[in-house]
Amino acid sequence: MERREVYGMDLHVEERGTTFCVTTQAFSLELLDTPVNRKVAVVFLRVLKDSHGRPLFTLEQLAAIVGSANRQAASQHVEDFRASGADFKALATRKRKVDQAVVEAVAHELTFDPLASLGELVSRVNARLKRDDLTPANIEAGLEQLSAASLRKVVQTQLARGAVHYQEEVLLEMALTALQSATRQEQTQVVARLERAQIEGSRDTGMTSPHPDEATLTALCRPHTPLSAIPWALQVIVVCLTLYSYGVPLRVLGRWVGVHKTTMLRWIVGLAAGVWSLIATWITQAVKGRVVYLDEKWLKIQGTWVYWFVALDGETELPIAHELMTGRKGWHCVWLLVKLKRLGLGIKVVVTDGLKGYLGAIPRVFPQAVHQLCLFHHQQRVSQFAREHFAEEEERKARQTAMKKLVQTHDKRTVKNRLAALQARAHTWGIGEWLKRMEEVLPHLLPAVGSRRIPRTTNAIERFFRAFQRFYKVRRGFFSRESAKGQLLVFLVFYVFTQGEKGSAPIERVIPEARAMPLYRLMNDPFMALGLGVRPVKETPSFAKDHLKKAA
Repeated sequence: MERREVYGMDLHVEERGTTFCVTTQAFSLELLDTPVNRKVAVVFLRVLKDSHGRPLFTLEQLAAIVGSANRQAASQHVEDFRASGADFKALATRKRKVDQAVVEAVAHELTFDPLASLGELVSRVNARLKRDDLTPANIEAGLEQLSAASLRKVVQTQLARGAVHYQEEVLLEMALTALQSATRQEQTQVVARLERAQIEGSRDTGMTSPHPDEATLTALCRPHTPLSAIPWALQVIVVCLTLYSYGVPLRVLGRWVGVHKTTMLRWIVGLAAGVWSLIATWITQAVKGRVVYLDEKWLKIQGTWVYWFVALDGETELPIAHELMTGRKGWHCVWLLVKLKRLGLGIKVVVTDGLKGYLGAIPRVFPQAVHQLCLFHHQQRVSQFAREHFAEEEERKARQTAMKKLVQTHDKRTVKNRLAALQARAHTWGIGEWLKRMEEVLPHLLPAVGSRRIPRTTNAIERFFRAFQRFYKVRRGFFSRESAKGQLLVFLVFYVFTQGEKGSAPIERVIPEARAMPLYRLMNDPFMALGLGVRPVKETPSFAKDHLKKAA
């Protein structure tokens, strides 16, 4: 407790629990006892003047507020106030380490990433200034000294060139960095960031899907393995998987085998998961992946639309990567492409149907690959444009024919000449909007023109999804993401091992001896494989004739 008489006023400082009180003859000031409040109180009382313009309190008096008998303790706060532009807010947030150099360094880093976290800014600013003493509090103080107008300009510029990212894309970038980095520290930091963003695994675990041990699965997929080496129960499940894929209800299969339909589904999905994990590795090791088709199919899960992205090898038409995702934006495309890249394939050409997300994603992940757009889908979009923009049928047909003829050639120079002719008619025909789009996509249409190596269409993956549609239409949606993933594996196993119209299964394109696998035999000729004595009708042509004779 101290009292000092100056200019007819004295000053009394008293601590009262969590507060401190400054009392004079004319007023009292009680504030929460914090260093910032004491500092502000010193400055506030110092700027009070009498009628002659003289300070009401000396620096010696005010030093008592901050617990000092030295006037320099008070004068330093007054100097800081002046250095802060006589702004109490700036004084309260002022950090001695935050000088103009720090503020400029923070501003510079924000031009690259306006939404960078404090931790990232601390690391970058310290590195830029070759320091190691700046803290998050210092960076916060520096941010408060920056103009919102400058930050707004940075965000607007990045938005204009498509560089502003949503949270999903930022998290994707961090996840990819963690996957590709060999630095343990960097991986740990990324995992911590994902945890702060509350990214968790799906809580919808769905049903558990038991599957046979690896040795049994290997025997099931090993050519020339006798069926006697495969447990009878497993043979039955393989046949049930095949019948289920053809549309036989689970309740019927369960009744035949004597189990509940949910048990039957667990068996089928468990088998598919085990087989696919084994076969997928063999496929990726066997394919070259020079040409890859990409496409997606919508699915419904509990009334919500999601998309199944699939990558198909161009030579064998076998699926080599797939992912179930909630949208079709650029970062969804990047995610599938990164999965492909991690397979280590020598991808030279990527063929898509025109999804815009791939235009930016493919150069980002495979900068040396050719991105070819499906010419058939291009022609379909021409017809759609003509229907939407030309009312007269005769006018529509004339323009549509000329627009479609653009890529109906085997000479790239012809394409360019025809494009120039269309550009000359753009104003008269009213096709300026279409030509603007053509200038953007033409580099992705030309590679297939006159080429024997680059496919002109996505017919291969369209056939794949037509087969899936036959499988999917019976189900009409899935109960959860986990159940959907399991059912997709069932389809993949069924598709790869089931014979088509030409009498061969897709798996035979990379494993010619697949016909001798127990799995192949059980899925394509189940009754003969199980020894039930059912022979194909084509081998007994006189069967009906003989029975008619006996009946007569």
